[in-house]
Amino acid sequence: MLNFEEINPYYEKVTLIGMMGTGKSKFGRQIANILKFNFYDVDYIIEKKFKMTIKEFFQKHGEIFFRKIEKKTISKLIFSINKNKEKAIISLGGGGFDNEETRELLLKYTNVIWLNTPVDVLVQRVGDGSKRPMIRGRTKDSIIQLLKIRTKYYSLCHNQVNTEKLNQNQITEKLINLISHQSNIEIK
Repeated sequence: MLNFEEINPYYEKVTLIGMMGTGKSKFGRQIANILKFNFYDVDYIIEKKFKMTIKEFFQKHGEIFFRKIEKKTISKLIFSINKNKEKAIISLGGGGFDNEETRELLLKYTNVIWLNTPVDVLVQRVGDGSKRPMIRGRTKDSIIQLLKIRTKYYSLCHNQVNTEKLNQNQITEKLINLISHQSNIEIK
């Protein structure tokens, strides 16, 4: 077990990516508290700004407009974090890493970590998917379809945590280890 008092993070800007239900927000918030970093949940920022849930946003404005807003929100966030020299953990929505410009920005300025969780676990966590705008019809089939598209983008990350055989404490510890130690990546 890590002694959280002795942690000296190597990376000061971290982005968590992965499918819905992987725990990006949960672990991001937890690790930000442990490391005394600021925590930003991109979906929450959008919900707060537009005073509606992501699902309502999709229903009212559609996915294309949402992705434009998401891209702009992430870009402004990275600019602000860099300008203010913040230590920050960013939780991205499941499709936020699909955009090439966003991906390049995050890969350049943050340590991008993919929380890779098996489909069956995602299905269990997401349930009927009624609150998830990208779930259409059968939850498992929708998740499999989305993963086919997104895996090629997720795999471009700096680091990956396969959560399949890890409990919550192990995931937290693994993430903190990745943030605390230099790997073979260059981040500005």
